[in-house]
Amino acid sequence: MSRRGQISIDRIVALRSSILPIYVLIRPDGSVGTADEVAEDGNDFLTTRMSGDQIAFQNITGYYLSVEGGQICTRRYCSANERFTVEKQDTQYAFRARNGKYLSVSDRAPFVALVDTAGETEIFQLFSLMMCGVNVGQQLDIIDRTGCVIIDNLLDSEQLDAMKSRLAEEAQPTPGHEFRLRGLADISQGFGDLSNHPLVMQLARRLLSPSLQLSLMESCRTDVDHVRKELEVTTWHVVHPYAAAEFPGVVDPRINFTVTWFVDGLERENSTWAYVKAPLADGVCLPQLPHLSSPEELEAVARSAKPLFAKPGSALFCIGPYWMSNNVGAASFWKDYDAQTRYKHLSGQKEQQSFRALTDEQRAAQPREELCPTVIQATYLREFISPVDTAPQRQ
Repeated sequence: MSRRGQISIDRIVALRSSILPIYVLIRPDGSVGTADEVAEDGNDFLTTRMSGDQIAFQNITGYYLSVEGGQICTRRYCSANERFTVEKQDTQYAFRARNGKYLSVSDRAPFVALVDTAGETEIFQLFSLMMCGVNVGQQLDIIDRTGCVIIDNLLDSEQLDAMKSRLAEEAQPTPGHEFRLRGLADISQGFGDLSNHPLVMQLARRLLSPSLQLSLMESCRTDVDHVRKELEVTTWHVVHPYAAAEFPGVVDPRINFTVTWFVDGLERENSTWAYVKAPLADGVCLPQLPHLSSPEELEAVARSAKPLFAKPGSALFCIGPYWMSNNVGAASFWKDYDAQTRYKHLSGQKEQQSFRALTDEQRAAQPREELCPTVIQATYLREFISPVDTAPQRQ
């Protein structure tokens, strides 16, 4: 479709001839060919990169379609030979290379070539990648532009119940506002499969790197009552490698991809989670990090944070560092109690229970499961960054 005179093409597409029942493929090894169908895993679909009226096609392993040397080939980089001018014809497209020739397909070798003029075999249809009920290219575009997106209904109740049971078998939560279990990908096949979820791999490999690596996969169970009654201050964190950086930080805002899976839903009653994209200092290169920020800077960034609410089975996808906290609202129970006490005193009402008795009662109360939501967080890194040790650990 066209908007304001510009050509708008989905970010992940299958390239199919409009006259012949064949697709143009860039194979994992970088060779170019055709097939009469595309693989169900989505890996035959191509990532599109638009620049004005020009487009580049990249496969999931990082190869760009190229006309370098006047021949159809692939390259690991994107320059003038890897960009095609888009010529739109109704709902179909022709692609003109730098040398003025058009991308063409045939049912005989060479199956993909360049020709001088655009005829029927030089016209293509573009099909979007659909997976898990969503348009994957649209989700990729949202993350690329804004940094994050929440996608619902990725895990069903049976999968969620199996994860809860496996986590309960592995360890019992210890007292405190949170209980973390690391190295989940090595604990069971189910968690291993979750770390390689098809939608995650499509988005992460296309946005971050074809050679990305899993850095850490951990669960986090938060005791909301403990946060509101026992903690005094809200703290913020970022994932590795930003969390380990010394001042001034990491001069790259896109070296990690993080997926937060919601095993339990987060609602107003049971969520002490919040998140905010790390502000960029020094132009657009240096993310501001919580452990390298002054109290005044911490407060300023925290004011922009959004409470995190999500349905069970959904996931939050983020690229780059995000400040996250699971203890927003620390000490809020006692702040509310103090406000109510002041009101009762001013209105002449008497307390029905002493402060000491209330304190003892709250500390003796057992954690309520409905106020102890669990999330699972998986972090992926660029190939040149050392991952976190993913051996199972309890915190």
